[in-house]
Amino acid sequence: MSTHIQVPLKNLRFGHEAPNHPSNARVTGRLDDVPALAANIYSRGQIEDLIVFDDGVPPLYFVSDGNRSLAALRLIHGEDRDDILIDCKVRPAEGAFEDSLAVAVTSRKLHPIDEYEGYAKLKETGKTNEEIAQQYGLTEHEVDQVLALGSLSPQVRDLWRKGELKTEVARSLPMVGDHKAQDALLKKLSRDQGEEGEPSYRNISDYDIKRELKIDRAGVLVEFVGIAEYVKAGGKVTRDLFGTDHKVSDAKLAKELADQRLARECNALVAAGWSFAVPADSVRNVQHKYTLAKVEEGKPQSEEERELSQLRAMLPEDDHFGDPVPFASLSGKQQTAFLRIRDIEFAIEARRYSPKVMAKAGCFVAIDDNGMLDITFGKVKEAEKKAAATEVKAAKKEAARAAAGGGNDAPAPEPVEISNALRERLHAQLVAATRDGLVAALDTDILKSPLAQILGNLVSRQITVNGSSVQIYSHGVSDKLAAMREALPADIINPAIAKRFDADDYFSNAPKAFLIRAIAETINPDEARKASNGFATKADLAKFALTNVGKSGWLPKELRTSHYVMPVVKGTAAAAAKAGAASTSRRPAKPTAKKKATGTPAKAVKRAAAAKKPTAKKSKR
Repeated sequence: MSTHIQVPLKNLRFGHEAPNHPSNARVTGRLDDVPALAANIYSRGQIEDLIVFDDGVPPLYFVSDGNRSLAALRLIHGEDRDDILIDCKVRPAEGAFEDSLAVAVTSRKLHPIDEYEGYAKLKETGKTNEEIAQQYGLTEHEVDQVLALGSLSPQVRDLWRKGELKTEVARSLPMVGDHKAQDALLKKLSRDQGEEGEPSYRNISDYDIKRELKIDRAGVLVEFVGIAEYVKAGGKVTRDLFGTDHKVSDAKLAKELADQRLARECNALVAAGWSFAVPADSVRNVQHKYTLAKVEEGKPQSEEERELSQLRAMLPEDDHFGDPVPFASLSGKQQTAFLRIRDIEFAIEARRYSPKVMAKAGCFVAIDDNGMLDITFGKVKEAEKKAAATEVKAAKKEAARAAAGGGNDAPAPEPVEISNALRERLHAQLVAATRDGLVAALDTDILKSPLAQILGNLVSRQITVNGSSVQIYSHGVSDKLAAMREALPADIINPAIAKRFDADDYFSNAPKAFLIRAIAETINPDEARKASNGFATKADLAKFALTNVGKSGWLPKELRTSHYVMPVVKGTAAAAAKAGAASTSRRPAKPTAKKKATGTPAKAVKRAAAAKKPTAKKSKR
């Protein structure tokens, strides 16, 4: 039996906080997607009553079912509102945990076809993809993926619903063409016959579909270059919304554009201090002509280790065939986690190589299966093998002397990573800029979006920034801050971040290599090479960078979002080099598995999801 009551929001508590009958069966992901749920509740109102129980602490009630809804309501209204009454059903405290477990176990996600048909009905009422995404806490790409399933034939939908067609096959079929073409191809591929001569579709794979469409690696190259750039150059694309196997009109054009971008990436790496950088597929007899610099294995700091563990837990398991989920098929949250893993592992990898070792070693660049840049660091030419080994040995001795407190007569080696203090200041600037951007959205048409209204209200209450100190009073806001930032339009968030960026502080305190990289990205690699050796002191180099880069709109990677556009300084040469440096900064290095130093670039999502320890490859960026 249950009784309906209304409880002031301030008197509601999470079920796991109950002193006598703690009752939230969901431990993992308790606050997952709360802002998205808040957006839906704000737009539609509270649809279902919370299931609560009295645990003997009047006037408090504890929630056995609806804890995420309670978190969303707190985001919308705040935690101390006694004028907001929440509809609840009271159940006995003794059965509260069983109530929570029953709901958690029996809840099921909609089948993709049912999800499509639901969104299609919303489209019929006049809602745009953007409005649907905002109302249900999705990215527009995720909405596009679901709505793309509307092009499936009735036969395909029926087979998929019944479980007779694999999900990856259904997702590949929109590229085939109209309903008649889809059905004809399925009939052709249904080679296995049932008991009564009926075709069987269970053994068809997405590979079979793409082989029939003659899709090759050109789609991956287009993903690497960017679909917009490929189309701008005259190519045509039938997009694979769930992967990188795009069907392209001109494979030769895709290869040319990819080679051009790889060349720009190589220029940027050399400008950053590496002896050389070349496309991996241009090198012959790799095993005989190149070795790897034998530097110490990169190790994560304790904070990095904790974050990596949390991020990897967000990535999906491989499918039942052992294949990794393509990056394009990940949810928006998973993609953010994946890219953050790449950033962290790049930082770990960067610490392994001193500037002197970099001057004797180089990099191979390639394109991985997700269409992302893959860099193998520390390659040493046979002629430089002895010199590189000498520098590695010297770096180890310097590190040992520093650890022992000796070597005061020798200059300290140039750091290869920004300090934790500077990183914290940059983080504070990014959080403050996000708050500024959300507040600025209050005065724009974006307030037509329920999510934007919630975020704007959240900012004024939940985030405080004082210098490098950041205080976020809600775990939900803290966990979703990056998603909030990405949801803001570029014309709001970009100026907000640029205004908060303290260029003087950054260039005065960042290592020399970071200043050189900024110059290469903003001006060109030649100017960066000149600057690397053209100043007597680091302070002089910092002044040059501040003058020529600081007000250009350039931002360090810690402040870059998906909206960031690399600035181009007018009046400088080598515009192509500038564009190349920009693309380098926007594509973080992919996650890597432990101790895998050479070989064909593996599928990055699989490595990130399968990694058991948060350590980076010896040679991968």
